[in-house]
Amino acid sequence: MTKTPTKAKNLFRVLNLLLCVLLLPIIVINVIIIANTYLHPQEIPGAFGIKPVAVLSGSMEDTFMTGDLIFLHKADPQTLKEGDVICYLASGQAVTHRVVRLEQDENGEIRYVTRGDANSVEDRETVRPEQVQGIWRGGRIGGAGNFVLFLSSTTGMVVFIVCPVLLLIFWDMAARWRADKKEKSRADALEAELNALKAARDRAGEE
Repeated sequence: MTKTPTKAKNLFRVLNLLLCVLLLPIIVINVIIIANTYLHPQEIPGAFGIKPVAVLSGSMEDTFMTGDLIFLHKADPQTLKEGDVICYLASGQAVTHRVVRLEQDENGEIRYVTRGDANSVEDRETVRPEQVQGIWRGGRIGGAGNFVLFLSSTTGMVVFIVCPVLLLIFWDMAARWRADKKEKSRADALEAELNALKAARDRAGEE
């Protein structure tokens, strides 16, 4: 009679553990990215030194494709060289193109000349070191960029932050409810047993 409840209890514990393992990293990463968005509004947000960026155009095909998710790493702009793929901000928009050569302006400061791999001409504006957000070293997930765009939307934040938090709260409340119910059942059983013993003593006394 005790096997089924025990199996159900063990299954619930496993599901609870899996839920925590799956949801907690999502919550932590999203909170960090959101915090960085507000703390550093002039930078692409990221977590643990990596910045995920959704590819919005085909200017770098076939290196990576529209809709891909690429991962940027922190880079020292002074060490960048020809051939590096960098992401920089231009008029508030993130652009990921390849460095085709380095130049110096009239003040002797470094400027990067960039071009998309699929483009036939160089980008019109050169890139200043302070514009650089990171360097791409080959990490990407095909087609996952659309997911990141959804994640950054209000609906995405609700789905992947609010909902996971509510689920964790629900699981915790359910666990507490089951524990309280089990404790109440034990108390009721003990009370019933005591009442039975008392009734037995009363009958014995009457005899």
